[in-house]
Order: sequence, then C-alpha cells, then structure tokens
Amino acid sequence: MNDVQKSAQTRRLPTAVTSALWVGLRWVGLRWTGWRLVGLLLLGPLCLAPCGACAAPVKITVSILPQAWFVEQIGADLVEVSVLVGPGHSPATYEPTPRQMALLEQADLFLAAGVPFEKGLLPRVHALPHAPVIAGPEPGQSSHHHDTDPHTWLDPAQAMAMADSISAQLQAIVPADAHTFQENCLALKKRLALVDEQAGHILAPYRGRAFIVFHPAFGHFAAAFGLVQVSVETGGHEPGPRHLANVIERARASGLRSVVVQPQFSRKSAETVAEAIEAEIVVLDPLAADYETNLLHLARTLADRFAAEDTAENTAEDATEYPTESPKDGS
Repeated sequence: MNDVQKSAQTRRLPTAVTSALWVGLRWVGLRWTGWRLVGLLLLGPLCLAPCGACAAPVKITVSILPQAWFVEQIGADLVEVSVLVGPGHSPATYEPTPRQMALLEQADLFLAAGVPFEKGLLPRVHALPHAPVIAGPEPGQSSHHHDTDPHTWLDPAQAMAMADSISAQLQAIVPADAHTFQENCLALKKRLALVDEQAGHILAPYRGRAFIVFHPAFGHFAAAFGLVQVSVETGGHEPGPRHLANVIERARASGLRSVVVQPQFSRKSAETVAEAIEAEIVVLDPLAADYETNLLHLARTLADRFAAEDTAENTAEDATEYPTESPKDGS
C-alpha cells in the first residue's frame, strides 16, 4: 500500500469503524436469543474489516464546477466533492474562505485546474498540517505551447484526457474500486466523443468564422471546432483605446454582430464594442456545472449567431443591389 492509499484509508476508517462498533454494542445489550446471536456473529467481521461497504466516500476538493461534474461522473457515490469557486465567481480573482481551507485539510485529494487563483492557493495547501494529495496542472500550464488559456476542458479531446487523469487519481487512492472508476471513465469518454461529434456537426458550416469575446476563455473551444476568438481584454486587463479601436475595426470589416461575455466579468468594455458595431451581447459560461449540456449550448448559440450574421449580411447586400426608390413627385 502506497502513501496515498494509507493517507486516504486513515481518513476514511474512523467513521466506518465507529458506526459498525456502535451497532455491535447495541446488539450486545439485547437478549442473546438465537437469531440475534447469529446476527452479531455475522456483524463482527464488518466491525474489523475496512471494506468498501463500510468506508466513507473519498473526499475530493476541486477548484471549479466543471471538474466536480467530471469527478461525480467517474466516482459516482464513492466520492464526496467540494467546489471552491461557486457560480458567479471568477477563478481569476477568487479567494478561498477559512471554511474552505478547513475542508481542504479534511480532503483526501485536491484537483487543481490550472486557473490563476491557484497560484497563491497551492503553497497554502502544501503547508497544511494534514495536506491532501494534490494533482492537476499548475497555473500557467497548457497542453499547447505559447498558450496559457487554462480553459482546456472546452476542447472535448482535452476533456477526455482530464477524465483519464481523474480516474487514475481515484484508482491510486482506492484501488479496491479501480474497476468501477475505469468503467465509469470509459462510459464518460464515450459520451464526450458523442458530444464532440454533435458540436462539430453543428459548427461545421461555420469553420474559420470569428467571434468576439470580452475575456479570452474560449480559445480551446475555438481551436477544437475551427473557429477564431477575437478578444477585447488583453493580458487579463481592460483594453486600451488603441486595442479597443482595432477590435471594433476588425468586427466591422468582418460583419461580426455578437459580443460574447461571461457572467463572471464586467460587461462595460464589451458593451462599448457592441454599441459601436451594433451587435448583441451574448452570455456564455465556460464554468457551467453541467459540462455535457453546456458544450452543446456553446455550439448551438454560436451557430445561431453566425447564421444571424449571414442573414444580416445578405439583407444588406440585397438592399444595396436593389435599392428602394422613393416615389417621384406627381406620380
């Protein structure tokens, strides 16, 4: 048994053993009739054996909601998941609460996501007296060179790699349930492959198209489906006048009529761009809890906006080719 397994088992045994012994003592206090004695004898081994039936769920803390969805799909009822960054909060600026730090110390495993706030968090987790096992990418890491966008899960291929990594971590902590984790991971990857195919089919007519975003969170999604994101924000900061003017000029030249924003960020600069190019604000969330549903929502929403842009462009061309004539005087 390795150190990871020992640590996890040490955390999980007290509750299970205490519960089993309590039940056993209640039986001892009852009359020793035949069937009760048989029941106690059958219960005895459960009081001593650290089996999966007795053990509490593996306690896992994750940084963001999409990770929790992946862990729950693979671990099912064998895991208990806590999320640090809840709905509406940004992992760029989040600060864990004292209660969350206490939960981290009780966790068996902390899965990092490579998001900015973890840069200050990871040293604090390492310093905890009973620190959990830590796994996952460090802030600033990416599977692509020269790319520090942490939203890798928006690419279904990288999401499958994330599933494999989570499954491997769970197997290391609870090897007795390795087969369950493997089977659940395989089933999840089949679903992800289907979502990838469906999203690809939805966006296939629009390969090469660009869309404007305030915060550059959709780079991996765009690369996976042959799209191009044009970011208003630069280097994590509000855009300067020159960059803002460039974005507006490019949007006008390309006929872009949508500006994508996230619920975690201010819309001020995005609204400036939208007003300048007569575009609509579209809210999309890369941190939505239901990854499977959200990926298809992203694909359908962008496809709808591309179709709307095409319609607007065709209407404008028709108006130019066949201008409406004003009736002449005396007609």
